[in-house]
Amino acid sequence: MTNTTRTKLIAAFIAFSLCVTWFLFTRASANGNSKNTLTPFVFVADSHIRGHYDKLVDVWQPRIGGNWIAGRLADAFAHDGCLADAAYQNVFGFYNAAWLLLIFATFICLADNPVFVIPLVFAGICYSLTPPDDVTIFPWDLPSMFFWTLSFLLWQRKNYLWMLAAIVLGTVFKETVAVTAILFFFTTISWRQRWAFFGAAFVACLLLKLWITHAVMGQARVFTADLQEHLSFNVLKGLFTPRLNHFIWVNAGTFIVALFLPMKALIDKGTKFVLVVFLAGLTVAWVLAGSDFESRQFLDVLPISVLYLNRTIQNWRTSEVGPGVLLPPQS
Repeated sequence: MTNTTRTKLIAAFIAFSLCVTWFLFTRASANGNSKNTLTPFVFVADSHIRGHYDKLVDVWQPRIGGNWIAGRLADAFAHDGCLADAAYQNVFGFYNAAWLLLIFATFICLADNPVFVIPLVFAGICYSLTPPDDVTIFPWDLPSMFFWTLSFLLWQRKNYLWMLAAIVLGTVFKETVAVTAILFFFTTISWRQRWAFFGAAFVACLLLKLWITHAVMGQARVFTADLQEHLSFNVLKGLFTPRLNHFIWVNAGTFIVALFLPMKALIDKGTKFVLVVFLAGLTVAWVLAGSDFESRQFLDVLPISVLYLNRTIQNWRTSEVGPGVLLPPQS
């Protein structure tokens, strides 16, 4: 057995353990909390036992991928048109644990040093459960995170056709996955090919969004984000207000750390650019919608932040001992 195989087996064992933990964590949050009941309302919105999909806000309705799967799971475990609370909690926990397992499997198959990446990503996910009395978990949170991760790792491996497919499929779950198409510009292929891949992703995602909105909302729409009559900058004020659950700790602190990591290689520049674009877009969405900061909204970029950090640390260690020199074992 090679060292690579041993490492992957160890990573798989750790991944299963953390997925069991995540099942229990999310199962406990399935019924919502004292401040909102959106979690159960959204999870069963597309099920036949409830069927209130049309009552979801406009920005959520086009995210049909996760909503459809969650609805079918709820229907599968319902009896006589009713889903018992224990069954619902188990289905909810299984749904989220299964998506997390897919994310971890992607690390094991495509990422370097998955034994480091997996626990740190899990720590970042756990931060989305704070504060505990105001936790919201939606069916598109982890699927979107999965497709961001898959697209990013395929970009790293220069599998651009598969990356294009992942981006388009990912927009069925959440439109923000399309942001990863920017990475096509941070490659070594010709500029004509870069524009071709980016243009294909842009057109495909746009047409898909128009088709989905027409199917579920009765009219084709490009923009479905929440808009208030007057712009609100309360979220920006909140970012500068001291509190324990502050923005700087989001994703276990890896998002802020990633923004300040060096950019020596092309892959670093692409990663940093996507992170900045993501933050800018999310900030604009907050202001336009008048909404507050939610740590779960940063889960999309959690894996790429951790991968960026892991790559930087490896480069630092290599530069200290020199290329081709075996690193001493960690005590």
